[in-house]
Amino acid sequence: MYEVWFGVALGLLIASNVALWIKLDNCYHTLTSLIKEKSAIVEKTVDMTEIREEISDTVNDFLGGLHVPSGVDHMWGMLAQVGGNILQKRFGQVAQMIPDMVQTNDDIN
Repeated sequence: MYEVWFGVALGLLIASNVALWIKLDNCYHTLTSLIKEKSAIVEKTVDMTEIREEISDTVNDFLGGLHVPSGVDHMWGMLAQVGGNILQKRFGQVAQMIPDMVQTNDDIN
């Protein structure tokens, strides 16, 4: 009796796999034909001069925004250096101690 049920289940499994394979094959052929049609359209619409102009405009906008540093820029740079030095003096010893602590903990384990 079990052989019959296993046979029916196996038959249904094979039938569903064949139906799925046929459907997927049909979808594959449809998609490849659509891709070929669309790629032909895309190749016709791409214009390299527009891409070059867009890149050129982007670079020109970026370079146009650059300027020679003014006195205010130098003052901000000086303040950043002073702040970095103060923080280095305050926390520099701790930063040097961390690798020593890690090495001693590794030696313990």
